[in-house]
Amino acid sequence: MARNPLLVEDPLLIRMTLQRLCAEATPLGLGFQGRKGEFPLVLEDGHSLALEMGHGQIREWQLEPGVNVDLQLRDRGLLFECVVSHLAPGRLEGLETCLLGAPRILRRSDTFRLVDFVPVQPHPCTFTNTRNALLDGSIRGLSEEGLEIVLRDPRQGLQNILRMGEESLLDVTLGEGLQLKASTTVAYFHEDAVGLRIRKVEDGRVLDRYCDWIQEQQALQAQKDREAFVPGGFRRPAAREGPQLPQLRVWVDRDPMLVLLTEKGDFAQRLAEALSRKFGLASLDYIKGPLRPQLKRLGVSADGDNWGRARAVLVHNMLRLGSPLELARQLVEKERCPLPLLLLGTEEDADKKRRHAIRAGAVEYLPVEPFRVLSVFRKIEEILTLIGA
Repeated sequence: MARNPLLVEDPLLIRMTLQRLCAEATPLGLGFQGRKGEFPLVLEDGHSLALEMGHGQIREWQLEPGVNVDLQLRDRGLLFECVVSHLAPGRLEGLETCLLGAPRILRRSDTFRLVDFVPVQPHPCTFTNTRNALLDGSIRGLSEEGLEIVLRDPRQGLQNILRMGEESLLDVTLGEGLQLKASTTVAYFHEDAVGLRIRKVEDGRVLDRYCDWIQEQQALQAQKDREAFVPGGFRRPAAREGPQLPQLRVWVDRDPMLVLLTEKGDFAQRLAEALSRKFGLASLDYIKGPLRPQLKRLGVSADGDNWGRARAVLVHNMLRLGSPLELARQLVEKERCPLPLLLLGTEEDADKKRRHAIRAGAVEYLPVEPFRVLSVFRKIEEILTLIGA
């Protein structure tokens, strides 16, 4: 998408957005008469969309042909919404789908953010607060009015460091000798990011170069999007032969978001219900390999310092392969995970298990068998409060 205005009405830009989401296997949010769910986009052909949705669920939702449904999508970290018509249940190579009409307009639903352009690679930056603390961060998005920044170390907690309306000095190098030094104010907090509005730049020519740089980067990104566009339509690539790694499941979609690694879906559901009034929960039946790429849905980058929406990792003693202690060491030593790790298990020999967990890099061992809802809730709340998550 060359730009991210409040309204996207160009059919080509809309199709390119949808094809990116289809290629990335990004689920779309679907809403109808109080029901909400997320469903992967499997086909875009210029006339319609196909979401992976079982016909039984379509009947349960009472989706009749011709009714309007709400569609929400996240493209490059920006939220868009639209209204489309439900066409009919469908089938794609044996896959049950829900066919929707192509959207004519995408409307930005996060209009308060100072973001018109989201770079593929985040740019490192430094900034200060009124107490002259020097902070390291990365730029998540930019606009001519300001920037959105995440801390390099999310454990610091933005709202413990900055306040609404507080002044900040920003220093960022954007390439080709362009260094932006500006006085800013805190405009908002969003998820794990802070929006800094530019107040003053000492050299006005630098601000002009900054605005030109954003437009150039948008044009380069738009050119790459056009090169990747398939005019005849795009279908999600077929699954590769052989066993596939389990996918992350979001049980409660809210912040702060906890990530639970377990093979027990019933335990994940029970924990989600216990924590839902304050915490979000996503679970993964972890098998092997680096964890970060498997958390892409939460905005976690495959490398670098960005752990997206994740605020803590809970490692259950019931893993399909390996041990919780081995996995904790992998996260700390190999993946340099800055998030607090909690190991979950039985109450038997809890003190001994706690010592082993801490040696492996965890912050706590939490007994969950037997499952005492209030105790589990309070302990997780206490740990996240201490680290400012």
